[in-house]
Amino acid sequence: MEQTQNFTQAFSNAKYMNIETYRRSGEGIRTPVWFVESGGLLFLLTRADSGKVKRLRRDAQVKVAPCKMNGDLTGDWMPGEATFVESEDSANAIKSMFEQKYGAAVRITSALSRLQKKKRVFIKVFVQPQ
Repeated sequence: MEQTQNFTQAFSNAKYMNIETYRRSGEGIRTPVWFVESGGLLFLLTRADSGKVKRLRRDAQVKVAPCKMNGDLTGDWMPGEATFVESEDSANAIKSMFEQKYGAAVRITSALSRLQKKKRVFIKVFVQPQ
């Protein structure tokens, strides 16, 4: 119960989260991203050809923390495990949550990605109890 409260408190008002993925060498790469939360899971949207996607295909372990747009942390790091959202129904539901949270900004970035013919993927992060 305490983990859920800490998780909810940490991410409830945040617009950005910092996600740390790992290179083969073990070096952590931190990236601030937009996210939505649903049912105790975090979801992010990114280009399919991004470095974080390549790193996650090799190693699903991540750390996440709420942050500002520039990546400065506003909460503590939490360990997690990332997987790719495969279901089209789930992806559509997550897309709708992004549109509700970020409004026109997410619609503009989606349109730009379509124009550039860049595929995007949704990633689900399960934050592990500490």
